[in-house]
Amino acid sequence: MPEKRADVVVIGAGPAGSTAARVIAKRGFIVMLVEKENNPGAASVCAGGIPMKTFRETGLSSDVIEKFIPEGAYYYPWGEQHLKLNHISVCRNLFDRKLAEKATEEGAELRSGMLVEDVRVKNDRVVISAREKIESELVVFADGPNTLAYRKFGIGFKPKADTTYVSVACEIEWRENSLNCFEFHYNHAISQWGYGWIFPKRNTVNVGVGCLYSKLSKNIIELLHYMLNKYPPTARKLSGRRMLWMGSALIPAAPAERIFGERMLVVGDAAGMVDPVSGGGIEHAINAGRLAGDVCVNALEEGDFSHSSLAVYQNLWRKTEDHAHIELNHSLSSMFLYLSKFDRNAYIKMAFAVNSGIIRNLMTMMRLFMMK
Repeated sequence: MPEKRADVVVIGAGPAGSTAARVIAKRGFIVMLVEKENNPGAASVCAGGIPMKTFRETGLSSDVIEKFIPEGAYYYPWGEQHLKLNHISVCRNLFDRKLAEKATEEGAELRSGMLVEDVRVKNDRVVISAREKIESELVVFADGPNTLAYRKFGIGFKPKADTTYVSVACEIEWRENSLNCFEFHYNHAISQWGYGWIFPKRNTVNVGVGCLYSKLSKNIIELLHYMLNKYPPTARKLSGRRMLWMGSALIPAAPAERIFGERMLVVGDAAGMVDPVSGGGIEHAINAGRLAGDVCVNALEEGDFSHSSLAVYQNLWRKTEDHAHIELNHSLSSMFLYLSKFDRNAYIKMAFAVNSGIIRNLMTMMRLFMMK
């Protein structure tokens, strides 16, 4: 007999998983939130930039906020651009932990330090194998880009060289720094298809480099050290400062084809819910987690966990602004990736067009033109 029984098991206590668990538990269902790390967010190397609107919707207290960010600075080979933002920066270990606490406050049970080794779907239940067996009606995969959902069931994000970014980031000590903007550095010396970033916090700055795996021609750690110590626009700020930690991660650069199956849903990075141009995903993960939670609640109330019943999740997701944004930027990325065969600045030009709002304005004009 299994040691545990739940209505829903959520694998992964990141923003998507904790949000889904919170929604389901709030409706009175038994939810187990399983996290492989000892603490949610402990292994995250994410820079921690979030739109203020998204943060308010989480209901977290303002003490989680590291800095208010009113501006983004974008550096291109031909010059720089400054755009207004309404963002904040957070430390992901604290932010993720607080989101998980919100889920437990609603009744979810958090099981940290538990690696899920296998998931099996039977006619009347799901069996999750970790250090103990857990049975449930539904499982939500929120376990990142190397998701078990794809490895076991063929749904969720499929890592490929042209659809996966490799990133490395570090936290640099800079007590009481005066930086108040996110910096994005587009330069071939840093990344052939991606960018370097500086995201300030109260007493540290998160510095990182991301590059599409198929375009990575150098050791990415060497690229980060170049940005820290030799690249003039950033080295003059960062060189000689103490590094507190360094880590790496994969970032999805394409939406998953299917994000549901019998008795299962996939959310967040595990579903490729990341902007393929900027690499940002927290906002999309939280919105998808909320939607997945609602769909799970409806399935539990109806007692229908079939493939056809849970298809509503993907149908609803594809009607959201989040999906439209990701899909548009994925199409652009695919087109410019082809153009990069003829123009080495293809990615930088695409990023400039997206950051400047040129693409958004063109799409708005097209929609207006097509209106009757």
